[in-house]
Amino acid sequence: MDLQGKKVLVFGAGISGIGSCGLLEKEGAEVILYDGNDKKDAEAMKAQLGEGSKVRVVLGAFPEEEMESLDLVVMSPGVPTDLPVVLAMKEKGIPVWGEIELAYVCGKGDVLGITGTNGKTTTTSLLGEIMKNARDSVFVVGNIGTPYTNAAADTREDSVIVAELSSFQLESIHTFHPKVSAVLNITPDHLNRHGTMENYIDAKFEITRNQGKEQLCVLNYEDDVLRKRGRSLNCRVAYFSSKRKLEHGFYQNENQDIVDADTGEVWLNMSEASIPGDHNCENIMAAILMTREMGVPKDVI
Repeated sequence: MDLQGKKVLVFGAGISGIGSCGLLEKEGAEVILYDGNDKKDAEAMKAQLGEGSKVRVVLGAFPEEEMESLDLVVMSPGVPTDLPVVLAMKEKGIPVWGEIELAYVCGKGDVLGITGTNGKTTTTSLLGEIMKNARDSVFVVGNIGTPYTNAAADTREDSVIVAELSSFQLESIHTFHPKVSAVLNITPDHLNRHGTMENYIDAKFEITRNQGKEQLCVLNYEDDVLRKRGRSLNCRVAYFSSKRKLEHGFYQNENQDIVDADTGEVWLNMSEASIPGDHNCENIMAAILMTREMGVPKDVI
């Protein structure tokens, strides 16, 4: 979608919503920032948008007649996608994107996407540091603190975007397409939002939706859900295990060595790592598999 001149509603005025507004204005869109809470301070919201912003703020019930003229709705991750007003917009055929989709469509470069219930921030930080030592243009974004939308306009064709992604962010993607993805683990979480464990798992695996045989998904072999789901993915899969020897992928042996199962090569002993524990061993193995897929040499990793 060419966003120039399009009328776009950004739903939710948090950090992601403000980031989406900024990116949309750079793309030449006519932007409305909307929040259903009519007690919020519209002037304070405008102040966050920066000097010169032409974004219009709407609070409370969204006018039915204005809905008819919208070309796109961009959802902030904290806003449920099943609200009556959102369902009404979908029924009218208005495209509804998440802020991750918006950033991806407007940005450039290769994405490394990380999700899971636990360990996302550690793994994202490791990936970011490794990639910054290997590439000139690296952005660490997403649930880790910096919205992807804040960085998208500065990305280049040779950029690498390292993105920590929540289930909330992933449930509203359409074309988002990581070159390498990882699902670190799945345990019950956010069920008040997703309703069932199956819905939560499905939301996490949206990260692989648009991946094919040229892309890789990295999974934890010790997580029963991930091991089973890995058999049915369209992309290539690499497993890691902190508990047992694998035939392929990476594993930790009884001496705490991190081993490449395909070559027998030892990459690291966990006694050398500054972040101890099996959970961090898993985070490290995920980071190795993902950055190696990006062609980063072993000595840099």
